[in-house]
Amino acid sequence: MGIFVGLAIALSLPLVHIPNVELFTFTVFLSGYLLGWFEGGVVGALAIFIYSFFNPYGFPPIPVAFAQILSMIIIGVSGGIAFKTNFLYLKKISPFLGMALFGFSLTLIYDFLTNLSVAYLAGKFLEVMLSAIPFSLIHIGSNTFIFVVLTPVFFKLFEMGKSSGVFGRA
Repeated sequence: MGIFVGLAIALSLPLVHIPNVELFTFTVFLSGYLLGWFEGGVVGALAIFIYSFFNPYGFPPIPVAFAQILSMIIIGVSGGIAFKTNFLYLKKISPFLGMALFGFSLTLIYDFLTNLSVAYLAGKFLEVMLSAIPFSLIHIGSNTFIFVVLTPVFFKLFEMGKSSGVFGRA
């Protein structure tokens, strides 16, 4: 779990100056997929807490931090559920489409919860939610793209790990 926490943070640092483009979400999802739903949730919570707490832009207000932590728990747990249900290997859906759906929907949930917490703090729901749309579209689009593009890399590494016995639960 510690490796995934560190990896999520480390992979986010090179992209910190590109607004709403990150590998954090994908890494937390993979942690759940490879380690299990509970472990993925723990990885998500710890990684975002550490990342936010030591963020060069400062620690977010408590409601925003809570929304970030809750969102990352959901993302890590979703990775574990995807593994348990064999979602990415269903005959009716391609793994690429499945990963696109995960990237899209999980980022949508993250953006909705964090923007909702900002709206709560500002006391201006409609204004905050409307002004967040362009940033959310970039975030959702980039994560959907990242989930799809990194899927072949992930599946190749996952199959190599299964055949070598690295992933005991596979």
